[in-house]
Amino acid sequence: MPDPLSVILIQIDSLNRHFLPCYGNDWVETANLDAFAERAAVFENHYASSMPCMPARREIWTGTQEFWWRPWGPLEPWDMPIAYLAGRAGITSQLITDHYHFFEWGSHNYTYDYTGYEFIRGHETDNWRTEPVVRVPDWAQKMVERRDEAARIYLRNVQHFKKEDDFFGPRVMRAVGEWLDRNWAHAQFFLHVDCFDVHEPFHIPEPYRSRYTDADYRRFSPWPHYGRIDEGASALSPEEVAWVRAQYAGKLAMLDTWLARVFDRLDRYSLWDRTCVIITTDHGHYLGDHGWMGKPHAPLYHTLAHIPLLVWHPAGAHNGARVPAITQTLDLYATVLDLLGVGAPQRPYIHSRSFAPVLTGEAERHRDCAVYGYAGQRVGVTTDQWTLLREHDPQAAPAHAYTHQVEHLAGFGWPRRRERALTFPDLEAGRFIPGVDMPVWRMPAHSGGLPRADLLFHNPTDPGQERNMAPTQPVVVKQLEGILREHARALAVPEEQLRRLRLI
Repeated sequence: MPDPLSVILIQIDSLNRHFLPCYGNDWVETANLDAFAERAAVFENHYASSMPCMPARREIWTGTQEFWWRPWGPLEPWDMPIAYLAGRAGITSQLITDHYHFFEWGSHNYTYDYTGYEFIRGHETDNWRTEPVVRVPDWAQKMVERRDEAARIYLRNVQHFKKEDDFFGPRVMRAVGEWLDRNWAHAQFFLHVDCFDVHEPFHIPEPYRSRYTDADYRRFSPWPHYGRIDEGASALSPEEVAWVRAQYAGKLAMLDTWLARVFDRLDRYSLWDRTCVIITTDHGHYLGDHGWMGKPHAPLYHTLAHIPLLVWHPAGAHNGARVPAITQTLDLYATVLDLLGVGAPQRPYIHSRSFAPVLTGEAERHRDCAVYGYAGQRVGVTTDQWTLLREHDPQAAPAHAYTHQVEHLAGFGWPRRRERALTFPDLEAGRFIPGVDMPVWRMPAHSGGLPRADLLFHNPTDPGQERNMAPTQPVVVKQLEGILREHARALAVPEEQLRRLRLI
């Protein structure tokens, strides 16, 4: 077995693959990510797994494919997070984040096992500052009109910002550099960087605000609503969609500029030779793609699910090359533990598979397919050739969530919904999760929408997923349906999921 490494895992939230030059973009400037991609392994077929924010994080922390059992929530008592196992092995761990969902009611305890953590306050609706907003600045007028109280919370947090390094991405990356200044000499460490940028609000200073657009910023909101861009509160003109895309690109360019601080420390302290560096995301983000904005419970097009993964391994067999193996967010857990020399525990509820053998050239393939979804909603399955987006049928069976904690699902992460904890009619306790020898709650879970037709796409000839082939390829639909059924059966997911996804 190779000598254990230190690991730096950098998550850039809501990072779209198609905005990165290393994946073919020709107009966004990301010089530091480009340089990293030239030396790292660039994974071509990396996919999300459970979405959105906190479901993805439980997968990364614990290796459990979350969406089959529950939506947004905390770590469970039986979970064995990376930082916990690293600590037992004597490895120093640090979390640096501005991802405020970690500290909200209903999603707590992700920080507990790290040797240390640093929380950078104020992003989105983090309940941080309380001083009144004296004056709404010109860039925020439309945002306040459309977002009201949420916009005012954000304004309270950022009204004191004067310069670029006041903003969130720069503050995170500066903190990473400072931590490495103080801690580079550890024999081994796990540094976990969870950056909420490039998440909305797409509020950025100059020169980034006007780098990719000449439009008057005062006419638009940097915080668009989720949903269809052609209807309802989320409706946007083509001009505003273009402006929002330009702000997203500007935020990415700003974050890329500050990533130089991290790479500088790797150079300064000669860490490249003993450190694995992983850069990835939790999921993508619609910016007008397929007529959507944000990450609503829409079909799981590759805009959301097909995500970037760049990995530097000091002895990597694919450094500076492309890797075709199919991997998922779910696999980061076992991979990081492998690289640290700890190894992932073998439990029925741990579904992660290490792709470290792919990095070192011991294996070419990893997974035969990627399966991803939202809890109680839609699911996608992707192979080398095909992608099936399977719509759920909310009328086929009720949706449930399985967890030890009642309240977090009642609130789904939002305190204003907390009263639902008192109105559940059908709570039931039992041993519902494979390998977990303790009772958990089974409770009704939110599951909206109406059943819609399946979507089928041929990956090599239609990477943009514009041509639905389900009506003309029923045999392929059945094949992928069988793959999805086999995957679900192997994980022993709740029977209701098979019914809801029309797999039985």
